[in-house]
Amino acid sequence: MNTMFFFMDNSEFTRKYLNFFRKIDYFILGGYLASAEQIKKIENDVDEIKENHKIPLNLPIKWNLKDIRRIYEKEGKLDVYDKIMDQSDEIRLLMISILSKRNCNLVMAAKPAYKNEFRKQAYNWAFINILQRLGYVAKDQMQSNIYPSVSIIMDWPEGGDRSFFQSYSDSYYRGQGFHCGNLKALNLDVNLAVSATINSPHLQIADICVGITKDFIRWSYEGKNKERVKKFFTSLIPLFRKSEEGKIMGYGLLVGKTEDYEKIEGKIKEIQEVEDDNIPF
Repeated sequence: MNTMFFFMDNSEFTRKYLNFFRKIDYFILGGYLASAEQIKKIENDVDEIKENHKIPLNLPIKWNLKDIRRIYEKEGKLDVYDKIMDQSDEIRLLMISILSKRNCNLVMAAKPAYKNEFRKQAYNWAFINILQRLGYVAKDQMQSNIYPSVSIIMDWPEGGDRSFFQSYSDSYYRGQGFHCGNLKALNLDVNLAVSATINSPHLQIADICVGITKDFIRWSYEGKNKERVKKFFTSLIPLFRKSEEGKIMGYGLLVGKTEDYEKIEGKIKEIQEVEDDNIPF
């Protein structure tokens, strides 16, 4: 039996809505799917990048490097941190290039919520939609007689939010509304595993991918930092789970409002600078 792993992280941002004072929060959840045979290879790839840049293997890399400054300071490695800041784009691009090298796929979901108190509900929507796509992955593998076990490993939820576990249990045993069926029948792991970005190179890569996707979604609405978004997000586009026709939206990238699908598709085309006739969706 071939085991597959989905490494999942989250991020969020607040933007102005329709240029008025009203704010809208956006919540992004997602990560990458890797086969068991690639897991150690990915870890070795991360180690190689860190060794080449003189980064201790026990210290993390993230999309928002400001988040990890205190960790380097505690280890007495602020000199290393300063060098990472100088080479940050190169290092993060090398990290995500591992996913292409190891044939990994991305699944991301972004959900708007008009008040921050709906944060839990937004992440729940995103999680359930990701689970359905992982269910389809498992179903496709079963039909190919590979019949994998899919395990999900997520970064520790902020505030110890246990709602992810209830959502997973409901999806695992009942799968109500899942066209792919319940996750138990599809042989997903009954356990929802939790780790931490500080020690997991896999979650460090997931964090970077989620951060890049967040900035792409933000640019799609606000139009800021296009060149920076282009520099990173174009490297992710080939990695997203796709339909047989090459469609990303609804398969590898999900958004919470139906009317936003066409907009985001258009932005994917724009960031690639590809004419409509030359892109398969």
